Amino acid sequence: MLNKIKLNNFKCYKNETFSLSNLTVFCGNNSVGKSTAIQALLLAFQNNFSSELELYGDFVELGSYQDIHNRDAEFDSLLIDIHKDGSSLKWGYTEEEFGHAKREQVEDAPLPIISSLEGESVIQCWNEQYADNFIFLSAERWGPRRNYPYSTQRRSPSWLGIHGEFTPQVLNDITSLSKPLANDDARSHSQAEGPTVADNLYKWMGEISPGVFIKTKSDKEAGITTSQYAFGEHTYRAVNVGFGLSYSLPVVLALLSAKPGGLVIIENPEAHLHPKGQSYLGRLIALTAQSGVQVIIETHSDHLLNGMRLIARVKEDFDPNIFTLHYVYKGGEESNVDTISLAKDGKLSNWPKGFFDQQAQDMFTIMTGRTEMPGSQQVN
Repeated sequence: MLNKIKLNNFKCYKNETFSLSNLTVFCGNNSVGKSTAIQALLLAFQNNFSSELELYGDFVELGSYQDIHNRDAEFDSLLIDIHKDGSSLKWGYTEEEFGHAKREQVEDAPLPIISSLEGESVIQCWNEQYADNFIFLSAERWGPRRNYPYSTQRRSPSWLGIHGEFTPQVLNDITSLSKPLANDDARSHSQAEGPTVADNLYKWMGEISPGVFIKTKSDKEAGITTSQYAFGEHTYRAVNVGFGLSYSLPVVLALLSAKPGGLVIIENPEAHLHPKGQSYLGRLIALTAQSGVQVIIETHSDHLLNGMRLIARVKEDFDPNIFTLHYVYKGGEESNVDTISLAKDGKLSNWPKGFFDQQAQDMFTIMTGRTEMPGSQQVN
C-alpha cells in the first residue's frame, strides 16, 4: 500500500506531506490544490516509476519544470517522494543538483530519480504489483456515446481507460465479470443473486438507477463496442438514457473489479449523480477499501462523504482507521491542509471552517432571513 507522499516546491506546495491509507479522500474548494498530490502520483504511474518522469503522458500533462515548480519557492529545488510499505522512490532536483545544471537543460528535461541505489529493485517490485491492478478514472469521463473504442493494447484486461472509454469492452469480457468475490469480501451486495462481479455490479448500479441492466456488444474487427441500458422489457441506447449511468458505470465497475492489494484513483466519482446515488457510491467506496483495495478519491460531495461515514457507523467490522481525509484550503497565498480522521460512530475529528458547511449556511439564511451565521463570514 502507498503510505505517504511528500512534495517539496511542487506546484502549490512548498513543503507538504500527505499520509495515505486504504481510503484517502481529498476535498476542498476549486483551484486550491486538491488534485496536486494525485497528479504527482499519476506522474509516477504513467512513467511506470522509471528513473525519469516525463511531464507529458496519458494520465497528466503538466508542462515544463517552470509549470510545476512552486512560483514562490525560495530555492530551485523540487521533490516528489512516494513511500510504500517501507520503501520509497524520489524524483526531482535538490538545490545542489540544480546548481550543477543549466536552467535550460532542466526546463525541458524529465524529472530524474534521486532515490537510493536500491531504486531499480523498488521500481521493479512496484511495477509488478500494479501491472494489472491499477485503475485511474479522471473527472472527464465519457458520457453517453453511440459507440466506444475497442482495443487490444490496453494497460491490462481490467483497464477501463482514464475516461472510462473501455468500460463496455471490459463488460463484454465474460471472464472478468464471472470472477467471484471472496466469501468475506465487504463489497458483496446483500441482495446480489450470486458472488460474481457481474451479480454485484447490477445490484450496486440498481442503487443508483433501480432495475437497470446493462447490455454490451463488441465488434473487434470494427474496433468498437456499444452499450445499452435495459429497464424491464424496454432497452435503450446509451445516448437516450443520460449522463448519470454512463458516468457512474465505470466507477462502480472499477471498485468491484479491483483485486485486494491494488489501487483505484477516481476524481469526482459523484459527477452527474443524484444525492442517493452519491451516498450509495460513498458506501461502496468505503467497502472497497475495507476489502483490501487502496482507494484514493477527490470529491466535492458531502453526500459521498456521508455514505462513507454511514458505513463506519453501521458496519461493525469496519475499521475507521483505514480512512484519511485531507481538506485543502487557501490560507493567504498558500495552500494549507487539515487532516481529518473518522471515528467508529461516523463522526469526524474536526470540522474546519469552509468544510462542507454551505448547506448549514444556506439553511440558516432561509430560516432566519439573515446572511451572517454566528462565528462565520457573511454569506454573499
